[in-house]
Amino acid sequence: MKHNDDAYAAMLLTMALSPNKEEYARPYSVQEFRRFEEAARASRYRGIGRLLDVDISGLMMYLGISEEEGYRAFTLLHRNIQLSYALEGYMMEGLDIVTQYDDEYPRRLERKLGPSAPPCFYRCGDAEILNRPCVAIMGISGVKTTPEVREAIEQLVRGAVERGYVVATGGELGVSRVAQGIVAQSGGTLLDILGGGMHDHLKDDAIAALVGQGRCAVLSLEHPDAMFTVSHAIARNKLLFALADAAFIFSTDGHRGEVDALQNRTCDWIYAWEGYPGNGPLISRGARPIKNLQGIDLQEMSRHWNSSRAEQINLFDMF
Repeated sequence: MKHNDDAYAAMLLTMALSPNKEEYARPYSVQEFRRFEEAARASRYRGIGRLLDVDISGLMMYLGISEEEGYRAFTLLHRNIQLSYALEGYMMEGLDIVTQYDDEYPRRLERKLGPSAPPCFYRCGDAEILNRPCVAIMGISGVKTTPEVREAIEQLVRGAVERGYVVATGGELGVSRVAQGIVAQSGGTLLDILGGGMHDHLKDDAIAALVGQGRCAVLSLEHPDAMFTVSHAIARNKLLFALADAAFIFSTDGHRGEVDALQNRTCDWIYAWEGYPGNGPLISRGARPIKNLQGIDLQEMSRHWNSSRAEQINLFDMF
């Protein structure tokens, strides 16, 4: 993928170039990047791409930042050699870095997440998958998937595939792996959004086969060699909710960002199974309860999702 100067600067400012984040300067968080981006747009340079050749004093003068921040920004913007080597390696592995300045960035993330949308992420697989209607099926690892739950997941996945939806998961053991297997069997399309371990995930034979068939895209906000952590999972779930027309939660510990998604309406249709005790607080805060796993009427549910999506697109197109 070809990147313009703004995209290249966004990568330099925000990407971790090592899995352990051993950097000369700490990459910007999303919030820090937004502040820097706003200052750059308000300056004589009108954007971050034109700052690639500006020295520390120029950054301080024209962006109104301290000497310490000027040194940090200058150091990040001059990681050219390290980034070039990294991009070359990723290209050989079939990985792309997608930034908000690239045509392949899913604009739904910007509409749903606003300023907290990630400036960039890692992607492997067909970019078109990210813009298709999508149903997320979610559950935390370490929770046993009973025959009843497996049957419900199969019903959901097959129903979603029949209606042309991509099935999105968090890639963890348990619910996500069950859903992945049924997607593969039913001829569907998979979107895996990970909280770490991207390289290992792509080595899985089933995932590699789906990617090779053009039936799977894998995303990660983290370095491909970074380990899975709960904080990574929270960031991952923001993307899951934002890209999904509807999300079905079979199990949660209450600390994966679901409440924020409800409060911020990141996803308009969040369902939670009443049969898992950990889902109780989520239902009390507005998630739509699923009382009977055998009684899920996906055809009726999807009518509401389609109507909601059409309204969102029409409103967005007015501006």
